[in-house]
Amino acid sequence: MPLALQQLHSNTGHYAGRCDIVEGRGWLIRLALHLGRFPRSANDIPVQVRIDRDDDTWQWVRDFDGHMTRSMLTFDHGADCVRERLGWLTLWLEPVVEAERLLIHIRGLSILGLRCPVFLLPRSSTVEWQSETGDFCFDVSAKMPGLGVLIRYRGWLKPVHVQMDPD
Repeated sequence: MPLALQQLHSNTGHYAGRCDIVEGRGWLIRLALHLGRFPRSANDIPVQVRIDRDDDTWQWVRDFDGHMTRSMLTFDHGADCVRERLGWLTLWLEPVVEAERLLIHIRGLSILGLRCPVFLLPRSSTVEWQSETGDFCFDVSAKMPGLGVLIRYRGWLKPVHVQMDPD
């Protein structure tokens, strides 16, 4: 995996960059985004990410130009996936390294503690990569079957301060 991806996913730290956000349309999508505390649509805004670790739990705090989205990540050994809690949503994510890129697939979802049936799971086209200049780049997107785009945010980050973890 490229150094920028290894660094961000293996260490605690503070990162800053820019991104664009596109949210889907419709009241059901807006409700889902609200439950996950996702940001609203915006173009070329500042974004900061602070990553902290407490034993096996990682906390990610994303600041989209003043809109905070917090999540807690742990490895779910039973599901063999990363479990991410965002507000009232919990996602089970499967990261896959492919051709110097990290692809992230959604393998499960619960809303307010209720599991979503597989046929209703959002489809993710999330990809992370390292730019030619060494920046961490991301394109996070999810679509809901029958409803369309939930959210898409894409941009780049550079390290502001990274604490290399001994693990």
